[in-house]
Amino acid sequence: MTTCPHARLFSPEYHADPHTTHRHLADEHGGVHPAEIVPGVHAWIVTDYATITAWCRDPYTFRRDSRLWSDWKEGRIPDDSPVAAMMAHRPNLLYADGEEHTRLKRAVVDSLGRVPESRVGDVTRRHADALIDAFVERGDADLVAEYTRLLPLMVLSDLFGFSRDIAERVLTSISELWDGVDVLRANQEYERALSDAISAKHATPGEDVTTWLLHHRAGLSDEEMLHQMVVTFGAGAEPTANLIASTVHTLLTDPDAGSALNGTRVGVAELVDQVLWREPPITNYPVLYPTTDVPIEHGRVIKAGEPVLLGYAAAHHAMVGAAEDIEQHNRAHLSFGVGPHRCPARGFGQAIAEVAVQSLIRRLPRLRASEPTPQWRVSPFARALSTLPVTFTPGLSKGTPSWQHSDPSSSPRTSTDSPPASASTEPSSRWRSLVAWLFGR
Repeated sequence: MTTCPHARLFSPEYHADPHTTHRHLADEHGGVHPAEIVPGVHAWIVTDYATITAWCRDPYTFRRDSRLWSDWKEGRIPDDSPVAAMMAHRPNLLYADGEEHTRLKRAVVDSLGRVPESRVGDVTRRHADALIDAFVERGDADLVAEYTRLLPLMVLSDLFGFSRDIAERVLTSISELWDGVDVLRANQEYERALSDAISAKHATPGEDVTTWLLHHRAGLSDEEMLHQMVVTFGAGAEPTANLIASTVHTLLTDPDAGSALNGTRVGVAELVDQVLWREPPITNYPVLYPTTDVPIEHGRVIKAGEPVLLGYAAAHHAMVGAAEDIEQHNRAHLSFGVGPHRCPARGFGQAIAEVAVQSLIRRLPRLRASEPTPQWRVSPFARALSTLPVTFTPGLSKGTPSWQHSDPSSSPRTSTDSPPASASTEPSSRWRSLVAWLFGR
């Protein structure tokens, strides 16, 4: 696994054309081939749709508990490795198996399931409109920094019943984590904020997900609560943000997508599904660990404890091809996982993404991609834009979808209040002002 050709998931060359890399490796190795996650950290990656499905449904041979990871157990992976945050064991449902996973997942599924679908849409629309209000008069924006990163977090903060103070601290700490600002301190503050949210709900329960988790019959301890909330926010916010950005990017750069939506041959929901097939926000994650040696093609063997990444993007690409017509869609993609670990927040994520894209279409006439060219992050686990600069007709906030405007003056102008902070304000104070304005409490 360390000497033969392999996918170097950390290299810019891989991210420039990952599908060609996987196609060449599949020709040589089959549907499971070697990968290097970051320099010196080796794994296997499975890129065959049927194999992913079968292995995810075999909890006896493949586990999610990363304490099985042989290189980690034997000290070959340092604690400060770049992959530790995504692969080291945590006591949450992502890394649990069997009855423990069932117990933790049931608490999360039941609590999220108590939120009416209509409320998810209403909350998302309210926060989407408020975020757009912050830049609609300018006529330009970086949608990643000013919209897609923030919106899922705002929605989840609302649905989890966070106070203005908690929401401010969560947003500030996560934005600092994104930007690499004193990461250790920011992570500690993130966990402290969530711990304080749990304490607040002990004192003052409400009609929100945090309260419902606390009172669930699974009897979660406060520590278990914290870890489930960390993973729920992580799984609900970051991939959803990436999905929104990729969908808008597809709409702005793929003429077939724009014309299909403009001609009402498809709706936004179908466009989101198409992006989940072509550009899933999670590409090579999560990770399986075999409990025994597993023979694969060409006489090779995956040894017990060697990590196996789930290559969703490559598996999708092998099935449908990059040129598949936008109308050829369904929801059999693997983007939310498969088997017992299928994402419990998948309905939230897709609903938030659909409303987020619809709000941009409704509010920003003549929306166009602009210079500089959108940039993709180099991540071994995700397909994510780091920037998405756009221009649009300023001040026109409602009416016909942007590409249907032949004359900007034909759309009604809606007066909107600006938030009490400008884009030039220091990040912490800007998030503080924005949260205070959005939450109004």
